Amino acid sequence: MIKKRVKILISAFTAAVIAAGTVAALVSADEPYVAYDYDWWAETYPVQNGYIVDRVVTGADLKIADGLKNPSDLFVYDKTGEIYIADTGNSRLVICDSDFQNVREMKTFRYGEDFRLDEQKIGNYTSLNKPQGVFVTEDRNGETLIYIADHDNERVLACYADGDVWMEYTRPASNLYDQNVTFNPKKVIVDNAGNVYICIKSITRGAVVFSENGSFNGYYGANRVEKTFNTMLNYFLKFILTREQMEQRTRPVPVEFSNFAIDDDNFIYTVTEAKSADLDVLKKLDPAGRNVFAKQGYDDMIWGDFNSPYVHGKSYKSSIVGVAVDKKGDIFLLDATSGKIFQYSYEGELMFIFGGIGEQKGLFKTPNAIETYNDKVYILDGVKNSITVYKLTEFGMLVNEAMGLFNRGLYAESREPWEEILRRDANYYMAYIGMGNALLSLGEFKESLDYFHMHSRGGYNRAFKDFRIDFIRKNFNNFLAAILIVVVVLTVLSKFLKRRKRKKAKLAAAR
Repeated sequence: MIKKRVKILISAFTAAVIAAGTVAALVSADEPYVAYDYDWWAETYPVQNGYIVDRVVTGADLKIADGLKNPSDLFVYDKTGEIYIADTGNSRLVICDSDFQNVREMKTFRYGEDFRLDEQKIGNYTSLNKPQGVFVTEDRNGETLIYIADHDNERVLACYADGDVWMEYTRPASNLYDQNVTFNPKKVIVDNAGNVYICIKSITRGAVVFSENGSFNGYYGANRVEKTFNTMLNYFLKFILTREQMEQRTRPVPVEFSNFAIDDDNFIYTVTEAKSADLDVLKKLDPAGRNVFAKQGYDDMIWGDFNSPYVHGKSYKSSIVGVAVDKKGDIFLLDATSGKIFQYSYEGELMFIFGGIGEQKGLFKTPNAIETYNDKVYILDGVKNSITVYKLTEFGMLVNEAMGLFNRGLYAESREPWEEILRRDANYYMAYIGMGNALLSLGEFKESLDYFHMHSRGGYNRAFKDFRIDFIRKNFNNFLAAILIVVVVLTVLSKFLKRRKRKKAKLAAAR
């Protein structure tokens, strides 16, 4: 009987091990990357995945002629959920709905009656030549306007959904724009006022800006010059050398940014791809072109991997090629070096890292564009010619819920989801900060210190300040009583010492 029970237990244990192995295999098949985060000392540690692959879409899945060929950009139009793909190799724009159905393409465009430049072009047709960027918005009448960075045609083409051209933005005929510099638009965005911002790789002075009517407005958001040895040397030499001698020296110039995005509040986020750049890797610019992150103290923030990944005997540094901002204000950065996607809160707190380089589903060869829509993340791969769609895991949805309450200032309400997150993953860094803020808002200052400790220097300082004030307020009467007692004791002691002194003086006089 005992042997039979032992056999049953062994069989059950074996079945459990096999089942666990099967589950692990399924999980690794869906999550071919290791999720991690950084601790107080910038060391990596494992965390639960916030995103998992939902689907991978190729040109064959879209059922379009010639498939996709070296696509450069994609854009999800929030108003309709439509996805626009700059199919560079096929010199066209591919459009589909959010389920990748109802696919159509735009290759030929007509200069319609509303074309705002050369009347002689009206009625004629034009086509794209290696487009590399796309942005979609609406005009003042609510009609869809599509802006295409038509790279090899040296223009940005603005057209309606029916293909009628509305405007062309070409090389400015201005002294401010060096006519020897090429005008090959790479990316384009448009703000709420209709101003058009164009990213051109050969321009180091920032984005080229046009007004809605096509006039050249100058440059916007240039990066700062890196403080290299040559920069410092030039600073001192200008006091010694003549102007002619200084002009012969190489002048340092800022590194151009490679991509940008705009949020609903008209803040523009720029990223710098150059691996040699440590300055202005990510900027959040206000309408005047000032970096909001610098004002908020994020100037020395490391975006992307803290430590250079070490693969096959080589060290790699993050190369940020894409940026997207969702409706909650969360920032998503795309690293071409590691294939990783980094999600940050609107305050710059790292939330999730996912993705990677490889052949498996959910990994990339050359990721070059990123978009978000309805809590999903879309990554375009220019070599695999595919779009990978990520969706939130259950853990990711829980974090999103807690962060949503956190971002709206509902710290007390966010306490329960933060506690659940810590029950599921005690390593999750942001949960400690969230719990600290929740307890701080509830007046539980001492408890909040425990959560902020080794997780948030700013949070710990705030909590300690409030704890000190609260401690003094609660014990004010005791402090006052103690002070009064000390005063009374000192007064009595002083009188006693004076009497004793007088007494001694009298005795000495009597003698």
